[in-house]
Amino acid sequence: MAAAVDTAPGAHGQENISDDSLTWVDVTVGTQLIKVLNWDEIKQGIITLSGQRLWPAAKLLALLMHHNPDILEGAKNVLELGAGLGVVGIAAAKMAGHAKVMITDGEDSVVELCREHLRRNFEKDQPQCEKLFWGEGLEEFKQKHGTFDLILGSDVVEGEDSLPPFLSTVKELLNSSPTAMCLQTYVERPYLPSNLIAREAEACGLSYTYIEWENQPWAHQMVQTKDPSRWDRFSPLWAKIRIIAWMKPLSS
Repeated sequence: MAAAVDTAPGAHGQENISDDSLTWVDVTVGTQLIKVLNWDEIKQGIITLSGQRLWPAAKLLALLMHHNPDILEGAKNVLELGAGLGVVGIAAAKMAGHAKVMITDGEDSVVELCREHLRRNFEKDQPQCEKLFWGEGLEEFKQKHGTFDLILGSDVVEGEDSLPPFLSTVKELLNSSPTAMCLQTYVERPYLPSNLIAREAEACGLSYTYIEWENQPWAHQMVQTKDPSRWDRFSPLWAKIRIIAWMKPLSS
């Protein structure tokens, strides 16, 4: 999955976005081409809003779905949490045309940016996009949109305090089908140790398993240099991207 500059700010589709620090780029996932406005780090330097940039964990989750089509085959209702640019949700919608896809984020400006991407990438039958703050208004959201058999989240947990509301949201909105699951990619950082994952899983009543991806035939697509120790130029050498599948226990 590669990204390349498409057009400069001001191109068709950006008239509703006022921030000229964003640049249209093409993101390729298999045979799917996704156009998004991405933070121009060369011009602007350090990003101030994480939802304005394409992150490696989002690329990994999109690639996982592309190379494992069975993930989406049985999914009728798909939800992306903390969508940012919406690349993962857009990829899911393009790969599983039969599925109803809902894309959400907790930031108003990011939701508007994501809606612009939906207008750019779909002529009709766009996925829905709404604001959703984890742990708040979940019953109302569920009454309006129902529950989901696939929930997606890419690098959305930014600290120890954000994991419990993320998991409580997943538990509330994930349906009880035996095949229902939440796929989460994240970068293994000091504030997200494995014992924290285990502790919060027990506290919220979700089961989980790690998905090994490094030895998969397509894993090389995450490497942007000839050095195999680097998964992505944005990831420091000590930061490993993990994939975790969350599920409701069958007895729940």
